[in-house]
Amino acid sequence: MTKHHLDGRFRSSAGEIAYGSTGEGPDVVLVHGTPTSSLIWRGIIDRLSANYRMHWLDLPGYGASEKFDGQDVRLRTFAKVLREFVEHLELRRPHLVGHDFGAATVFGAYLVEGVAARSISVANGVVLNPWGTPFSLHVKEYEEVFAGVPGHIHRALLAAHLSTAVARPLPPDLEDALIAPWTGEAGQRAYYRQVAQYDHGYTARLEEVYPDVGVPTLILWGELDRWVNIEVGHRLHALIKASHMETLPDAGHFSMLDCPGLFARTLAAWLTKQPWEVAT
Repeated sequence: MTKHHLDGRFRSSAGEIAYGSTGEGPDVVLVHGTPTSSLIWRGIIDRLSANYRMHWLDLPGYGASEKFDGQDVRLRTFAKVLREFVEHLELRRPHLVGHDFGAATVFGAYLVEGVAARSISVANGVVLNPWGTPFSLHVKEYEEVFAGVPGHIHRALLAAHLSTAVARPLPPDLEDALIAPWTGEAGQRAYYRQVAQYDHGYTARLEEVYPDVGVPTLILWGELDRWVNIEVGHRLHALIKASHMETLPDAGHFSMLDCPGLFARTLAAWLTKQPWEVAT
């Protein structure tokens, strides 16, 4: 039975945020990417919560968090909201873990927003320019057209898009759960809103300061990633002296869904090596 739940709420600068926590031990904060939600971490939460205090949130405009017209859902806003989340929970030097957009979010929280971290772990990260799948970039260019398509066509487009992020088909119930927040009038608008606000300027800013990362950093990458090429992981590894890179065979962009056991074991082995406190 999954331990993933969203029974917490806090008011961030970008709207109300849904979150959850479970487990005992050092604090680990999990940050999802696009176009998913914290649900993507459920297998990792189940496997690590016996030894770690796990925290997760749905980013502004995603999942069960608040969605509204005019909402700022840029990467720079996510980094700010992550800082607010850590402050809300009064966490002291948590391990930060991010996937896809979540990778830029945790780096931004640490490098720009000043969040103290024991370590940083990123998986299949949107971290270096250029980025964006051909489908997403096409949608960004024609946001108004896509936002007005009938709901059933919108859902079919999302299902086809998600299918390219995994090495094996998503279980139907999981596919439905990942797509559900983007359906209906408000959900469909929210989906195209976040695509329209893809924040390449923020990743350009982060590229300049990755060499300043001063905490142990783990880079995980699915070898079959069709959304963000594994070469991006190697480039990031070269930029961050304190980094270690592990590749995950038979895993695509959603590597924690393709191989949750291997992903969790690799992450746990890394976290176990990190000291309780990281010197500043």
